[in-house]
Amino acid sequence: MKFTYSVKGIINGTVRISDRTKYSVITAAIACVHVLLVYVFVTIGSLPMTVYNICSVAGYLLCLPFIRRNALGWVFAYICVEVPLHSMLAIYTAGWDFGFAMYLIAIVPVGFDMSFALKNPLRGIKISTIFGIVSFAVFISCRMYSYYNLPLYSTDSTLFVQTVYFINMLCTFTLLLVYSLIFASEINAAQTVLRQKNAELAKLASKDTLTGFYNRRKMHEYLLDAAGGKEPFSLIMSDIDNFKKLNDSYGHDCGDEALKAVSDACRGCIAEGDRICRWGGEEFLILTNRSLDGAADTAEKIRSAVENCSLVFGGNDIKTTMTLGVAEFDPSSTIDKVITAADQKLYAGKNSGKNRVVK
Repeated sequence: MKFTYSVKGIINGTVRISDRTKYSVITAAIACVHVLLVYVFVTIGSLPMTVYNICSVAGYLLCLPFIRRNALGWVFAYICVEVPLHSMLAIYTAGWDFGFAMYLIAIVPVGFDMSFALKNPLRGIKISTIFGIVSFAVFISCRMYSYYNLPLYSTDSTLFVQTVYFINMLCTFTLLLVYSLIFASEINAAQTVLRQKNAELAKLASKDTLTGFYNRRKMHEYLLDAAGGKEPFSLIMSDIDNFKKLNDSYGHDCGDEALKAVSDACRGCIAEGDRICRWGGEEFLILTNRSLDGAADTAEKIRSAVENCSLVFGGNDIKTTMTLGVAEFDPSSTIDKVITAADQKLYAGKNSGKNRVVK
């Protein structure tokens, strides 16, 4: 069950395959192919290629400590040299019909994928491009050579040749399939990360960093949505009393702390569906799906909470109050007019003594 979930995770990109795992898989896979090829060359009687394949297996096993130390560049270089060299020598020794040239095709996309794990991916891509061109040149050269020259070793068993060809073809397609799935998985993983980052950026772009409330631009979107809907709503325009005096007396750092304290007090008073934004320096605008009286009740809760919130700064006990103006949206009117109405009521409250709600 756990393995099944892991496979699903790899395919949909939620589980990332590490670079060392990919290198270990490709190294182990090529080593296993060389083990099979030892038997092939023993069967056709080629001692040099038998020894070569045994040495290749040993070489790939020696790559494993490099992979554990994350020295992937050396492993990448070894694969880029060994695979074309083996294909060329195998065709020269046993001929074209065994299908050894197919590995030249399969290893090119694998090389490009592996290059992204290197310390310098751009350089790895350049090397992979050169590697692809060299593999293509070796492929064409071997094909042309096989037209005009007989292999050094041959067998009369057509079945054996076809079996080896089938095994080489199966290994090639398996390798391409596995790395195609890995490539698709990495694309899905990259897209998932991109979507998450975009969502985080969108969230940051819509929020005021000091208070955590929506900013003015985002609130405009909510206001337009509310005006286009059929549900009634009201706006509460609020302003911290004597905020300039607070900044002048204790400094802007104290002002920031006061904004945070007031924000926390406001946050605890609004309903889940309400929207609140930092409209200006010390002004907050609240969008609530309530009638005028209901919005006024919310505004009174906020006023009381702000009045009772405590802020100690530099050894001083700072007292804050807030004045709020409430206006209900009229479907025959506009958003700008209801904002203006709430703002006018706010300043009516300021002019009549502050620390009050005007509806």
